[in-house]
Amino acid sequence: MKRIQVPVEDLQLGMYVANLDRSWLDSPFLFQGFLLEREEDLNTLRSICRHVEVDESLSTSVDGLGRTPNNTPPPQAAPPEKPAPSRVNLNPPPQRAAGPLEPDKVMHALRVGRENREKTHGYLKTLFRDLRLGHTVDTDEARGFVRGMVDTITDYPDVAIWLTQMKDRDEYTSIHCLNVCVLAVAFCRQLGYAKTDLETIGIGALMHDIGKAKTPEHILNKPGPLTPEEWQIMQQHPEDGYQMLRGSSAIPEASLHIIRGHHRRVNGSGYPDIFPQDELSAPVLATAIADVYDAMTSDRSYHHAMAADEVLRRMRKSAGQTFGHELMEEFIRCVGIFPVGSVVELGNGSLALVISSGRTERLLPQVVLLRDNRGKRPDKRKLVDLAVAARNHPGPDWQIRRVVEPGRHNISGNELTLADMGDSSAR
Repeated sequence: MKRIQVPVEDLQLGMYVANLDRSWLDSPFLFQGFLLEREEDLNTLRSICRHVEVDESLSTSVDGLGRTPNNTPPPQAAPPEKPAPSRVNLNPPPQRAAGPLEPDKVMHALRVGRENREKTHGYLKTLFRDLRLGHTVDTDEARGFVRGMVDTITDYPDVAIWLTQMKDRDEYTSIHCLNVCVLAVAFCRQLGYAKTDLETIGIGALMHDIGKAKTPEHILNKPGPLTPEEWQIMQQHPEDGYQMLRGSSAIPEASLHIIRGHHRRVNGSGYPDIFPQDELSAPVLATAIADVYDAMTSDRSYHHAMAADEVLRRMRKSAGQTFGHELMEEFIRCVGIFPVGSVVELGNGSLALVISSGRTERLLPQVVLLRDNRGKRPDKRKLVDLAVAARNHPGPDWQIRRVVEPGRHNISGNELTLADMGDSSAR
């Protein structure tokens, strides 16, 4: 391995960037080391760095002529890490990028999203109550709700993810199932799954914790650690859910795999043991990622919610043992480096809500201003595309300084979903 320091103006496509002149966490790049294959990444490096380290042994070009050290054939890049092959026929086509959220569609998207959430949440509350009473599941009704959610997520993926900030500690299980469904479908949409497959994935994600209807509530809501006996009971819920629904002709096999396998991990850990490791498909892992992400960013009886960026940082660190690095990186691309729904402090001291991932620059998403630099609520909410604002007003004012905790700035739940927003304007 031979590394050389290269000024950013001399960088060329085909070079392998092994290190930056700053922390990787201060850059928009998700991989610590990557082959330069896109002009976009080349331009980004030139805008944020003065020089980088290039690994000649991993580069496919070091002089712009396509030659490599000693004129040997370019080394083949290691194949991307993939989940174990699936026996379920859900193979994604090439990835499709989500379009930007247009300012004039924000209120319409929020209204549609809230209506779908309220209807689906009502169904879930009734479902869990009926199951505890021994009633059966109306799977046709579930498919109808999922179909509506897929339509909304397909049209407004950022808004759908944004609305997962609507959490209720007292109704955690039903809200959690709803949020996991939204996150998993939005994620698999980004991975390129067709709409019919998204509906199948959505059913599994919406029902992923249905087995908890058989788990005693004193265990589900216990404020302290579970005893070994209680933990054993808790671990039964994926298998319980699978058994509850396996006889329904309306629940596809792929949905059942998600319900049964969402607590399994790529290193063979997790539960239940009966779930075959070679059936740990991308949709199962996508739902597992959504499950952990929503749980860690939610208040529970036994832990406080963590900031989304910190959750992503921790999940990324352990990805090799849990979900696989490649899939975890794709999830971060889906929700954003500054996740949709996060509250951030800008360079000018104002506070803003991230409502859409960056169109052209991942460090400069679209936001709604919540507080000015004196902590005062604006009379009129403004929707700001930070990439445009930073271009029109160079300097630190429109850069994101850090993610902040909304509660410490008296920002309410209604503000986080703009339930109190009367109008908006673009900047």
